[in-house]
This record gives sequence, C-alpha cells and structure tokens, in this order.
Amino acid sequence: MRKLLYISLTTAAVFLSSCSKDDFADAYANPSTVETTTVPKQFAGFMKINFEDVIPSYWNYYTVLKSTSLSYTQAHGFMNSSGRYVSGAAPVNRWDRFYKFMAQYRELEKVMASLPAAMQTENRIYTITSTIYLYDHTQKMIDNYGDIPFSQAGKISLTGGNYGAALAKYDNQTELYTLMLDQLKAFSTELNSITLSAGVATEFKNQDLINKGDLVSWKNYCNSLRLKILNRVSAVPAFTTRANTEMAEIIAEGQIVDENSENIAFRVYTQDGDLDTSGFINALEDDLNNLAPKPMIDHMNANNDPREPWLFEKGSRVVNNVIIVAPTYEGLDPTLASGAQTQLITDGKIAVYNRSVLSRNKWLPGTLINAPEVNLILAEYYSRNGNGATAKTYFEKAIRQSVEYYVRLGDKADVLTWKPTVEPTTLEVDAYIAAINFAGATTPAAQLELIAFQKYIHYNIMQADESWAEQRRLKLPALTFREDETSSVRKTPPTRWTYPTSESVYNPDNYNAVKANDNLSTKIFWDIK
Repeated sequence: MRKLLYISLTTAAVFLSSCSKDDFADAYANPSTVETTTVPKQFAGFMKINFEDVIPSYWNYYTVLKSTSLSYTQAHGFMNSSGRYVSGAAPVNRWDRFYKFMAQYRELEKVMASLPAAMQTENRIYTITSTIYLYDHTQKMIDNYGDIPFSQAGKISLTGGNYGAALAKYDNQTELYTLMLDQLKAFSTELNSITLSAGVATEFKNQDLINKGDLVSWKNYCNSLRLKILNRVSAVPAFTTRANTEMAEIIAEGQIVDENSENIAFRVYTQDGDLDTSGFINALEDDLNNLAPKPMIDHMNANNDPREPWLFEKGSRVVNNVIIVAPTYEGLDPTLASGAQTQLITDGKIAVYNRSVLSRNKWLPGTLINAPEVNLILAEYYSRNGNGATAKTYFEKAIRQSVEYYVRLGDKADVLTWKPTVEPTTLEVDAYIAAINFAGATTPAAQLELIAFQKYIHYNIMQADESWAEQRRLKLPALTFREDETSSVRKTPPTRWTYPTSESVYNPDNYNAVKANDNLSTKIFWDIK
C-alpha cells in the first residue's frame, strides 16, 4: 500500500484537556513548518490515524481491551485476580487516541473551509464520509464514557494554539445521539443523489481506506450504522417512536449491509505497510489473553456449533516433549478461585482462540459493520414488534453468515497448523440452527435471549466494544461473575469507564460539570433495564 501523506501536527496533537500547556507547545507545530495539505490527504490521514482501534492490533487489544471489554463480556477466559474490575490506564489510552483522531477531523474541516464555495461543493463527499466514520467511533466513546467533549473538541489548531480558547465542554450523551441520528439520516438521503467529478472520484477512490470510493458501500455503511444506533436506544422512551419509524424506513429502502460480500471493514491488502495485524499474535497469546470462555464453549459443545473449531483449539500441554491435546473443548470457569483456574490451565484443559484463523492471521480485517451483526439487529427489531416469523428468518440468516464469516477468515491464514481441514456442511449448520430452535421461543423475551447469545458468540473477541454495549443494554446473556472481594472500588464489572485523571487537572471547569457521574456505577443513558 502506498504511503499516505497527511499533516503532521494533528497526528501529534492530543486533545487539549488531556495535556498540559507544555504538552501543547510540543504538539502544536508552527504552521510555517508544516507541509501543505489538501482535503484528500487530510481525509486519508484522518482515517488512518486510529486504524489500530479497528484492525486487530497489539495496542488496542493489550493496552485497552484485555482488562476491560474482553473480560466484562466474558469474550475470553480471564483470571480472577485482585482489582480485575477496575480498568486502570485502559480508558486513558482510548481517550487520548480518540482525541488525536478528533483533532485530525477538525483539521479536515479547517482545510475544507479554506476552499472556495464551489470547491467545497465539489469535495462534499469527503465531509459526508469522514463524518460517518467519525460518528461510528463517537458512538463507541459515548457508550464507554457517557458525556464526552465533542462540539468544541480537537480545535487547538483552529485557535492558533491558544490553550485557554480550546478548552472543551462535555456534550450531553443523549443530545449527541440525536445529533448523529439527524445527520446520518441527512447523509443517507444526500448519498442517493450526489455525483462526483471524474477528478474527485479518482482521488476519493485512492484515499478511501475503507470502501475504495464505492458510494453504494458508503450508503450501506451509513444506514447500517443508523440501524445500530437506533436499535441501541429503542427502549429509551424519548427515542422509541423514532427508532421504530426510522428502522422501518431503512429496512424498506433496503440499502444496508445484509450480505457478507457487503461487509464494511479496514482490509489488509499487503504486508509491506503498517496497516496489518502483525502485532495481534502477542496481544492475544501473551499473558493468557486467548483463553476460551466457559459460557461460549458450553453452548457450542451442547449444540454442536460448527464455528467451534474455527474459533477455538482444544487445550494442550507438553509432556516429555510430546503435545498432549485435551479430549474436549473446555472454557475457563469465571466463578472459580484463581488457584483452581491456574491448575486447569497448567493441566492443558482450557481451550484457546484459534491461532491459525485469528491470532496468527496477519490478514484479519478490521470490522466496522458486518452482515451477521446487522441481521441480528433486524431479528431483534422484528421480535420486539411481534413478528416472530420474520425475526426467525433474520436470526437464522445471521447464524449462517456468522459461520461463513469465520470460515472465510481462515482463507488467508499464514499458519495452517490449527486451521480445520474440513469446512462445515450445510447439514451441520442446519442441525445447529435446529438445535437452537428459535421457533420454540414463543415470546419476545425468550427470542431475545437467543438473539443476545448469538451476538455474544459472533462478537466474541473481534467486536468487544459492541459486545459490552449490547450486554449492558440487554442484560443478556445472563453471565455469572465471581465478585472481587479484595477490591474496595468495584467488586463486579463496571457500567462505564471513568474519565482520565488529567481531565480534572487540565480541564477542571468543564470536568466539574460531569464530575458527579464520573464513577464505575453510573449507567449510560440507554442502559435502563
């Protein structure tokens, strides 16, 4: 992949409320020393700067997700160590990276605003698509923290490096959701009729790291993101009517990601650049981060889930230089004391995530929206509106797609040692679907339990942010956690992340407005069950 040029100051700049004044002096480059940028280059730089939040990477999995979402959702088996439900530095790492990303977006706005009106119109596609991508990540930030700086955030460059003028207020999370839904709806309509000049179309294709300039894919991405956001707030009284109405409109229009061929992702095209998953092996395999979780494995064993050998390997241990493989798949029990857990691991009984398909696969895509996820959203929508038959159709379609999704991830596996040699047959997938028996779930509540568990399996370690948000929203699957009796801060998984301590130091006036809610027990506004 060719090297992408983008303005250097926003790559280095961290949102001001996370930095000291000296930090800003270092981060804010003298404009006269910065290479001239353009809208296309700035767009590419904006999309690239947070790629490690999307493509499976060492940074995101080891420094952020390992001690937070992966454990809070039981996406992996984890040790019951002291302080395990207090997130430590992980939220700080995600916060700082998001506001570097945000600063890059503001620089794109700045460059766009400097163009003549006619050129702004000609380059409108960059504003639409960059904002869609921004909102995808902004939703994740809101879902993790609640209120966040947004409308005034990332503007240190726009203020000429004026620290005081760039201090940002915290925007209300409900209002931000409304803003995103309003603008995404408008973008969806605009994408129906937008036309690109030949020059813009060529440059946009070259700089678009996600959809390679395909406007149909951007429309699908936009509408699928709307579905996800609307579904998340569907139980909030102020949003219920809007969610039902707009989801019905989106479904009727039919321009969504509902087939795996339409999945939206950061794809890895070469190992010659830095857009790859080469660090994922250490992130997942170091410190036992790849252990299988008991609830997922128990379900797969009981129902002969055809995804099991593609997602997991049986446990093993080495005895006299001979590898002894466990006879069955077994997940780590989250209710056991750490000593008992350690013994099971030492004995080689606990399964691990498949190294060929996942942790040693340097071609894994960075998922943004995929078809199984969308069809499970549709299954939930139809179920809660009393249409169980249609919900069943989308539910079963999602399972088939999820099986296909994980099997196809193995197509470009670099190491074949643990890759299954035989793909699941249609009969095996049908048998699994029959065992789940959606038709036997005769109430929306019973159907939701099945839908939520399929989300849990499909998201697993690959979409940890989405999984944690959905589990908090639905209170499903009903997972059991061992309390951390050694902690005086938090004995069970939290309901949100706390803000970095730097906020109270460098942005005190704005932080004080949200300080009362800055704890591990405050719920995000859609968490109402």
